[in-house]
Amino acid sequence: MRNILFLLICVLLHAVQVKASKQCSDEVFLRRAYLTVTGSLPSPQKCLKFINDSNPGKREALVDELLDSELYLKYMQMHWGDILRIKSEFPSNLWPNGVQAYNRWIYEQLLHNVPYNRMISNLLLSEGSNFRAPAVNFYRGFQKRTPENFYNNINLLFLGDRKCTDNGYLCFSQVKFKSTKEWKEEIIYIDIHREVPEERIVLSDGTVLTPRTDTDWRKEYVSWLTSSGNRRFAEVMVNRMWYWVFGKGIVDEPDDWRKDNKPSNPKLLKQLTDYFVKNDFDMKKLLKKIILSDAFNSEMYPKGDYVSQRLPAEVIVDALASVTGIWNTYHSRVPEPFTFYPPKTRAVHLGDATVSSTELELFGKVSRDVSLESQRNNSITSRQLLYLMNSSELEQRIRKSPNLAKICKQNKNVPQLANAITLLVLSRKATPDEIGLYRSYMQQNKLPLKELAVDIMWMQINSNEFLYNH
Repeated sequence: MRNILFLLICVLLHAVQVKASKQCSDEVFLRRAYLTVTGSLPSPQKCLKFINDSNPGKREALVDELLDSELYLKYMQMHWGDILRIKSEFPSNLWPNGVQAYNRWIYEQLLHNVPYNRMISNLLLSEGSNFRAPAVNFYRGFQKRTPENFYNNINLLFLGDRKCTDNGYLCFSQVKFKSTKEWKEEIIYIDIHREVPEERIVLSDGTVLTPRTDTDWRKEYVSWLTSSGNRRFAEVMVNRMWYWVFGKGIVDEPDDWRKDNKPSNPKLLKQLTDYFVKNDFDMKKLLKKIILSDAFNSEMYPKGDYVSQRLPAEVIVDALASVTGIWNTYHSRVPEPFTFYPPKTRAVHLGDATVSSTELELFGKVSRDVSLESQRNNSITSRQLLYLMNSSELEQRIRKSPNLAKICKQNKNVPQLANAITLLVLSRKATPDEIGLYRSYMQQNKLPLKELAVDIMWMQINSNEFLYNH
């Protein structure tokens, strides 16, 4: 059914500029934008400020603010870490120092808004120490370090091809590895004296490459891959960004561009790709255009066209911590460069798939064992629902919540209490019907205000409105 609904959206929205159905409320847009761009919930103060703002350009101003935030950088870093398989242990075996350096490199590329084509060139043409030239961890992260495996994964990531039949892998046959006396340091270098292969390097689109002696053979391939003339390269990133926003690609799965897996809306894909290339592969501009589109601003289906999606595991776990005010603690099994993460570290910011928790595993944390987007499972399960409804651990977190204690201290009647909790958990005010229901529930069960507060928060955490980006 979800697939059918998404196809319907793509048929209706034949271009981003086309007017969609009724626009979603400010409260919905605020929460949706925060979760999509930063992987976090807006604070109650942010909610009230945005709701009460009469500026007609406030949605665009919010998007600009979010795209300039540290939270955006770290959340986008998580997306990249998933597909680049950033993990200290098996199968990537990057080791914590390598993971830390690699994540920092991605962060800096995003911080300086390096154009997508240049970022990928920087990645694929990297060489040097895995600590001092951290992009080389791309080549270290393969269990099978062969030119064929490098090439297959590059084509999967940046061209959406799951099966390569050409001999472009020869461009990566100069990549070599050597260790140093430094603990866990590895040097990736290019053996430029390697004999030029006799075979012609002919790519899948018919492009012929001519590697020369004493040169880095990767350069000619990467120049072809990242050029504005290579339409597929830009399309794959546009489609991936659409997938990161809506949970579904225009081509779906986003890394499966077979001839018989056509885009559901070719015109939409073309317009967004044209925009992306025209704006010099600017990923922030692309994301902003999608967030400000009618597709994103629409009401949720069936009233509108936006299809809700369950939040990723890290986002749910962080949201539970954010609303209760009781944060999880994380530690690495590998004792370098540190064992314990700082207090209040967000799951979204962990940066290493080896670091996990029971709660993260329950909600489907990605393993980063492969570069496929499909490795992340955002389906709701009965075990997750049972945990949210019956977990004594979660109940204690709610009862001991400093956020809830503060709300109870500052709000002495049901309407005030309901509004304060709903703003914290669901990023909106309570409706009159909800307030009436809470008041009736309190009277029937003869509950003190504190017990009512616990039940309201627990009930809202169990709602689809909390678990889904709607």
